[in-house]
Amino acid sequence: MKAEKPQLWMRFGQPLETVLDDYETIFDGWQAGGVGAIVVGRLLFTGAGGTRMSVASFDPNPAVYRDLDVEAPQAPTEKLPEKRRLLQQALTAARDRGLEIYVFCPDAGQGQGGEGHNLADERSLRARVARIRDVMEAYPMVHGGVLDGPELGYEIAPGHRSNLFQDMPESLRAKATELGYDFAAMTAARDRMHTRLHNLRPAEIDLRGDGGFLGMLELFDGDADLVAFFAFRRALLMDYYRRQREAQLQMPSQVSLGVGSRLPCFNPLTGADLGVMGGLYDFILPKLYFYHRGFDGFYGTIGRYIQTLTAWNPGLTDAHAMKVIEALLGIQLPWVRSRLDLDLAFPAEQFETFVASETRRMLAAAPASRVVPWLEAGREPHHGDPISAGDLHRIVAAAQSAGLEKCLYHSHTHLTPGEWAVLSNLFGAPWHDGMTGYAPPDDLASESHSKRP
Repeated sequence: MKAEKPQLWMRFGQPLETVLDDYETIFDGWQAGGVGAIVVGRLLFTGAGGTRMSVASFDPNPAVYRDLDVEAPQAPTEKLPEKRRLLQQALTAARDRGLEIYVFCPDAGQGQGGEGHNLADERSLRARVARIRDVMEAYPMVHGGVLDGPELGYEIAPGHRSNLFQDMPESLRAKATELGYDFAAMTAARDRMHTRLHNLRPAEIDLRGDGGFLGMLELFDGDADLVAFFAFRRALLMDYYRRQREAQLQMPSQVSLGVGSRLPCFNPLTGADLGVMGGLYDFILPKLYFYHRGFDGFYGTIGRYIQTLTAWNPGLTDAHAMKVIEALLGIQLPWVRSRLDLDLAFPAEQFETFVASETRRMLAAAPASRVVPWLEAGREPHHGDPISAGDLHRIVAAAQSAGLEKCLYHSHTHLTPGEWAVLSNLFGAPWHDGMTGYAPPDDLASESHSKRP
C-alpha cells in the first residue's frame, strides 16, 4: 500500500554533540519538516582533548560477548557522564515523540575477531553480531540499526580504496572452494580482465560495446572464468549477509535492521544483490549519490573510469571509454561523452531517465515501505563537488515520481538552508530563512578537507 505521505529520515552523528546540545528545538524542526525517523551515530563522542569521534558512548557488557564466545572490546577510559546522560535523554525524547530511531553502524567498535577474511571468518561475524546486540541493549529505546555494507570493490583506479582488482586475497580461497568456485581460475581471469583493460582498441569497442552482456563478454574473449569471478563475489557477499542475519535472529530480542549498498547499476561489481538483501533484512538503503569527484558518488566513479581507461589506452577517446563503462554497468548516459560533460550541469535526462530508472530498480527489490535510499548533497558531499538545492529537489522529485516513499538524508551536520527548504517542502511543512526555532547548521562534514571557515 502506498504511504499517505512521503517520509524523510535524518541522520545525526559525526559529531553527536551538534544535536544533543539543543535536541528539543531540533526535533521540533525536523518533525515539522517531515522527518519520521532518525539514524544516530556512529556512537562516539568528542573527547576531552577535542578529537571528534574518539570516545565510545557506553561501556560494553562482557556477558553479551561471552554468549557468542568472542572477546569484548575495551571500555573507554573517558566516561563523559554528562554526554552519556544527554544522549540517553535525547533518544528517549525522540521515541516519546513518535520518531523511529536507528543506530548507524551498530556493529562498529566490535571486539577482536578471527584471523580470516572478514566475509568468511565465523569468529569475526560473531564479534559483529555481539556488538549489534550490545548496542541495542545499551539503548533499549531504539528500533534497530543501519548496516553500511560491507561490499566488494567497484573501482578500477590504481590505489583506490574500493579497487575491484585488489579485494580477492588468498584468505578467501577456502571460502571459494566451499561455495563451489575455483579460486585460482577466478583470480587468473580477474588478472586477464585487468590486462585486457590495458589493451583496448576503438574498433573493438565499436563492434562489441553496444552488444549488451554477451557483447561485453566477447570484448573479454568469452572468458567463462571471468563470469565465475563476478558470480563468486555475489555468492560470497550474500553468504555473509545470510549468515549474519541468521546469527542476529538467534539473539534474545529482535530489532529492525537495514543494509546499504551503492546504486543498483554498481551492485553486480560490488557483489550486492538487492533482491536477496531485501528478502533478508527489514529494509534496504541504496545510495542516491550523484556528485562528481569525492568518493561513493556516481559521477565521481564514472570520471575515474574514464581517466583510468584513457591513461591505460592512450589511443582511446573519452567517448570510447564511456562505451566500455556503459556496457559494464548496463546503463545508458548519452549526455556524457567526455569527462568535461561530467563537470557541466546535470541535464533533464539525468533525472527523468537515470534517477527514475535506478529508483524503479530499487523498488523491484522490496516494497516501497522498506526502501530508504541515502541522499547526499550540499557543498561538499563525501569530498565531492557540490550538489545544489535545485538538483537535490530534482533527484527527490524524480525518485518520488518512480514510486519512492522514503529516503534518508546524510547528514544533519552539513545540512544547508537551501537543502532544508527543499526537503521540508517535499516532505512536510515548508521551512524558509528567518523562521524562529530550528535552522540547519550548514557545518562541515567530519571528514571534510575544506578550508571554509
